[in-house]
Amino acid sequence: MITAGYDPFTLNHWLWWKVRCLEADGTAFQKLFEEVIKRTDPQFMSIRSYGNIGDRKCDGLFYQDGIVFQVYSPDEYKLANTTAKIEEDLGGAVAHWGEELTRWVFVYNVRRGLAPDIPLLLKVQEKKYPEIEIVAQSSDQLWEQLRALPLQQRCEVLGPPVGYEHLFLANSDSAITRRRLRDGYLVLVHDVMAPINVHDAIDALAPKKAIGPPIVVRPDLSGEDWGSASKEQGSLLAQVLERSRGLVPRFAIFSLSPIPLAVHLGFVLSDRVEVFPHQYDRLRKTWKWPDPDATEVDCKLSIEGLPTTEVPSAENVIIRVSLSEVIAPADTRSVVPRAGVEIDIGIQEPGVNWLRTPAQLARLSATFGQVLEAIRRHVPARQRIHLFYAGPTGGAVVVGQAINPRMDPPVITYQYSRQRSPRYRRAITLEEG
Repeated sequence: MITAGYDPFTLNHWLWWKVRCLEADGTAFQKLFEEVIKRTDPQFMSIRSYGNIGDRKCDGLFYQDGIVFQVYSPDEYKLANTTAKIEEDLGGAVAHWGEELTRWVFVYNVRRGLAPDIPLLLKVQEKKYPEIEIVAQSSDQLWEQLRALPLQQRCEVLGPPVGYEHLFLANSDSAITRRRLRDGYLVLVHDVMAPINVHDAIDALAPKKAIGPPIVVRPDLSGEDWGSASKEQGSLLAQVLERSRGLVPRFAIFSLSPIPLAVHLGFVLSDRVEVFPHQYDRLRKTWKWPDPDATEVDCKLSIEGLPTTEVPSAENVIIRVSLSEVIAPADTRSVVPRAGVEIDIGIQEPGVNWLRTPAQLARLSATFGQVLEAIRRHVPARQRIHLFYAGPTGGAVVVGQAINPRMDPPVITYQYSRQRSPRYRRAITLEEG
């Protein structure tokens, strides 16, 4: 899952890091240390024992800066052994590297922390060698360095996060992997207003297959801060799209969110990816679409006010989409009083149970695209489109997908509340960049 303030990839890697450190002997931890430090700074030089000269009491160094590392990961931690190692290795490093040694770093991996005598011993060594900076670095501090690296480099050290391997196997030559990616969907759960049972969502996807764990997008909308919520949602979705770029991803969308965020979700995903929204059926208590062969629904949508000739001076365009209830023109004019063009998309009898099949979503997408095309063609002075939408969240997603920021002016979305006056309040602006 990917949620606000929480990165499952990092948590997954942190758990795997703890396992690797727990099981690592001296040799294994030194290799792990080198894998991290050389990605933090490629100037790092790995050192190996050579013949009878050994490793000169150095497990790696930054040669130009005179920094020498000594790595310690005992199978069984004992104070006397640790004390002896520090004194022997530091003394040997001073003898071998002489004035070139400016900093000595003791990198340690112990299961339950150091004894208090060890930091005291390091202080004693600082007094003994005042010209050398002496530093202790724990495996936890090493993890913080690894965590700061890009995901690709973390995966080079620890491998793909468990359960998310599909996001890192897009170029795999495995026929099984290619078939799994081709036949499956990434499940995206968008539950800002109410929690969605993920198991119900995955069950509703059948017979289609879910690829990996669900992706949860849940931006913080406290205080109705639409700007921060849309920025957070955009950032989360950008991560999802980047990590799944090579998959030519297909998303199964399950959304219980305010309409502006649902439209924004579709806008960010765009029509360049395949999206298969689901709608919660309040009567049947399920996300699963009815059998299309057993359900007759009306896919017809009416359009009123569509410009067919040039409207040269119109800068503001209102689009009202009335599917669950009729949007009153008076309510929209109270917030956009001087629109040069007003367009209504609707059905004969709006109601909360209108959306019954994916075919209706396809019709809505095509109809909204037709409206946008007419605006591009006949409203040359267009500066803003004001979108007022009353309908299912699945429909809001496909409406957002139809908006092209390179061809359409900024689209302003609105949030409705019957208790407010005016009833519509400006929410998220959809625009390029």
